[in-house]
Amino acid sequence: MTSAPPLRVWLYSALLATSITALVTLQYWSPWRKPDHAVADHTREFLDAPADGKVRVLGLGSSLLWAATPPGLTPAALPGIDWMRMTKPGTGVGYLEPSLDLIDRHPPDVLIVEENILLQDPDNVIMDQLRQNFISASKGLVFQLTGNARLAPPQAYVALLDQRESFACATVPSHIRRREMLKNAAAIQLIFNDAIVNLQLTERLQRLAQRDVHIVLLELRRAELVEQMIAPEKHRWLLQLRQALPPGSHIRYLRSPIYAQQDLHCDGSHMNAAGARLFSPWWQAQLQQLRDGR
Repeated sequence: MTSAPPLRVWLYSALLATSITALVTLQYWSPWRKPDHAVADHTREFLDAPADGKVRVLGLGSSLLWAATPPGLTPAALPGIDWMRMTKPGTGVGYLEPSLDLIDRHPPDVLIVEENILLQDPDNVIMDQLRQNFISASKGLVFQLTGNARLAPPQAYVALLDQRESFACATVPSHIRRREMLKNAAAIQLIFNDAIVNLQLTERLQRLAQRDVHIVLLELRRAELVEQMIAPEKHRWLLQLRQALPPGSHIRYLRSPIYAQQDLHCDGSHMNAAGARLFSPWWQAQLQQLRDGR
């Protein structure tokens, strides 16, 4: 019979697990988390700059907004508008939260919120983030010890990369791309099926609308096949969103077009360079309407 490991081995293991958990928790709560404050500082710089008579339009969104829109517009491209958008991977507010505090104090003329930001996991969001951070930290430790490439942690978020570079699609063969697109659609179905609306954020947007800020809820639609697959779940969630944040004089819902052309998305969700070029005229027309409406 194999003897049990000595007590000190269990104690060392428990100490190691506790240390990793404490490190991850500190990383989550610490005031020096780089993405949060790099994004917030960039938002502050945009909002504090002199308007010079221009309509200031700020966008908050997921990586779908990064893939579809430019980080800024030169004066020659769209006169009378100052445009900037801040994005993050995945759904929910995440590290855009400090930017919302700045927006409360110094709001733009128009705030565009891509609807993925309004999704909230019904589970405890903080604990879910800690679980993900713990998994990443654990994988990173094992990767360093073993060199197993399958356990390599994901690349860290590069602060403000979306301000400097276009969204980069992974190069995937066409026969694999369709399979991945279907897997992506199934995952999105689950997200919309289980998701609830972030009521704290909708209440915040209502207060901004009462202060004469124009709020635009932007639905960036995915590839036609994906939209067809996720339609029932997404429709239910959008109904919940409209109930929580009804349209009005300062709250508007906006849907992007669905294009019949194929191969405009990396994964059925994020636009590639060709998709962004096709999207650009429609997007500039919407910004012009927002400018003229002010």
